[in-house]
Amino acid sequence: MKKLLKIVGVIVVLLVVAVAGVLWYANRYLQTPEFKQRVLTAARQSLGVDIKINEISISLFKGITLKGVTIANPPGFTGNLLIADEFVLRYDLLPLLHRQVHIEQLSLTKPVITLTRNEKSEWSYEKLGAAAPSTPSTAGAPVPPTPSAISSSLDVALSKLALTHGTVAMVDENNKALVRVENIDFASTANLAGGKLSGSGKISIETLNIANSLFVSRLAAPVNFSTDSVKLSPLSGKLADGDVSGDLALKILGGAQYQLNLQVKGADVDKLLQEAGIAKRPLNGKLQATATLAGTGGLPTIVGNGRTEIVGGELKGVPALELVGTLLQVPELSDVRFDQCVLEFSISNNVMQTPVVKLTSPKVQITGKGEVSLADYSLNHDLTLALSKDVLANAPPEIRNIFTERSDGFLTLDFRVWGPYDKPKTDLTNRIVKGVANQLIEKGLKKLFR
Repeated sequence: MKKLLKIVGVIVVLLVVAVAGVLWYANRYLQTPEFKQRVLTAARQSLGVDIKINEISISLFKGITLKGVTIANPPGFTGNLLIADEFVLRYDLLPLLHRQVHIEQLSLTKPVITLTRNEKSEWSYEKLGAAAPSTPSTAGAPVPPTPSAISSSLDVALSKLALTHGTVAMVDENNKALVRVENIDFASTANLAGGKLSGSGKISIETLNIANSLFVSRLAAPVNFSTDSVKLSPLSGKLADGDVSGDLALKILGGAQYQLNLQVKGADVDKLLQEAGIAKRPLNGKLQATATLAGTGGLPTIVGNGRTEIVGGELKGVPALELVGTLLQVPELSDVRFDQCVLEFSISNNVMQTPVVKLTSPKVQITGKGEVSLADYSLNHDLTLALSKDVLANAPPEIRNIFTERSDGFLTLDFRVWGPYDKPKTDLTNRIVKGVANQLIEKGLKKLFR
């Protein structure tokens, strides 16, 4: 019996030595340039794109570190999908005995991810692997298992999923930036079980740039994500020195789609317009706003609605008001200091409907409704101008007489404005000419029948 135990012990020792030797040899083989080249070739074939890596470090017992990573876009798209300083994968082998994969760290350092859309509204990342051959062209190169094969047989637990100092950009078919997110820091845990991904963590973003028109800074939020979506809620940040809150949901699969619920308090309107690149800024004041927006990219894709209110502001040099002021000989309309300016809106098909337009001040009030084409920023509004009597005190009688007195003593006039924002048209000219002509005719008839 003792001899049998000795024999078994010797066999066990030999097996351990053999396994250790195999592992040692395998680990040595993983360090060879030949194996690293095979891995790179297999990755290129799997994704169907060119991949460049400056430095590869592989350890059977520790994991993988890649430095200087570049992943090109699929055929039909220009530029690169991903550039990163470093990719790190660290894992623990022991849980494999229980059919579990334990990843200690999966991280990207300083990645620049560019998602490009083509003329068919297809996104570059959706085409990864589309051009990959069915069988490898290089003999002996390892063929990685498909994600579905892995997920069906193993559960994956990820202790640290991280992205440091990252940039993500969405670019349309004309190479125009739709969304750009800069200096992203993200850390979370994640699990893959039964083919379904789930995870949660935190994210901070230095700048969110939407279509070079809206800039939100110092964003922070808890993050929850799944196989096909990412949600940031509750979200906080700054917009033109004001406070931003809300939530953002992003659908990844089947074409990128986003939904944004946004609340703004105390934003500086002049700074908001300045950041949007508007040199001549006709409006200032403090902005309060709520909006619900959804889309797949820039302005033409956005649908939604909201309400904006600006208090304690000034309208100065607005072409439509200057035109009206010139026709009515009311210079006060070229510079209106208001208590409140309210705009309710809805957006679809690149058009912003404005069912409520309301501006109030002690001497000037404007109300109405209409629409704005976001393609060329042309106007089409029906408005009512209400002026206090002293504003029209120095106007010619023919001008004063085309106004109608309201119950509160204000004098009102309905008019229409349409055409380009900077060169609008109005029906006031015909209204004034017609009004003056009628008054002259009336005076002439009175003289005739005296």
